[in-house]
Amino acid sequence: IQNMRAKQKNFIKQQLKNSLTIPAVYTIHYFKYGNNFRFPEENHNFYELVYIDSGNAVVLSDGIKIPLSQGEAYLHKPNEKHTIYTEGEFANSAIISFECKDKILTELCGKILSFNTEQKSILNKVINEAKISYSDPLNDLNLTKMNKRLSSPFGGEQIIKNCIELLLISLLRKEILLSVETTPMVDGLHSPIIEGIKQILSEKISKNENVSLEELSIKLGYSKSYLKTKFKQETGKSILQFFINMKIEKAKKLLSQGNKTINEVSDILGFSYVQYFCRQFKLYTDMTPSEYVVSIKTDHLI
Repeated sequence: IQNMRAKQKNFIKQQLKNSLTIPAVYTIHYFKYGNNFRFPEENHNFYELVYIDSGNAVVLSDGIKIPLSQGEAYLHKPNEKHTIYTEGEFANSAIISFECKDKILTELCGKILSFNTEQKSILNKVINEAKISYSDPLNDLNLTKMNKRLSSPFGGEQIIKNCIELLLISLLRKEILLSVETTPMVDGLHSPIIEGIKQILSEKISKNENVSLEELSIKLGYSKSYLKTKFKQETGKSILQFFINMKIEKAKKLLSQGNKTINEVSDILGFSYVQYFCRQFKLYTDMTPSEYVVSIKTDHLI
């Protein structure tokens, strides 16, 4: 019998690298806004992530108006003057302000960020951990310092730290992937043209009219393929889908006012039949119009 001698394996540790670090948070909030709420303008030397959990709201970023809908977020960079307000409808929001020295994070600034189900779940974990880790109510508008509970659970702050980092990394991965997948085919077309398209679409909605790519091309002076490519690059959507989404945003506003039926809203926005409207509404909001009417004044961060 031959003796088998165990050989010692030389294991080499893999040092884990931090690609993005959140060393501190300032505040974690969950707010319910009235239909004409406005927060005083402010600025501070740290980041602030604003997520709209239900309804619609508007953020001002250095004087630029940015409408946000349910499931969308905006990251304010340090020292940026900003505020948030509602225009005739209710909204709920989660707001996290935090410190970060990693320059990569600026890639998320100046953009409307759409959360997927996984990212909503991570944000929900942050909010829930904040509720049990700190004694301050999450809807205190004047909060400047969070106070840790004496009975806070083990590891709560580390979970908050790790979840915020995970959320931001997930958002950055999506932005990096989007920039790779939508490399522009042409150069020189910038946001003013995209805003021009949005303006025309908005005017069409107000007049209950449809729009064609041919009409956009004539009005803006660019080829149809040129407009299609750049619009997809900057928004991640086709012009047609963006137009439908704008209609759904208008539908949400009309439904939140409570004086029009679903059928009436569908007709006002020029949908050919109410079933198609309901299907598009659910694709965009993950709720039927009826479910949206019920949920508009309630928490439903998932």
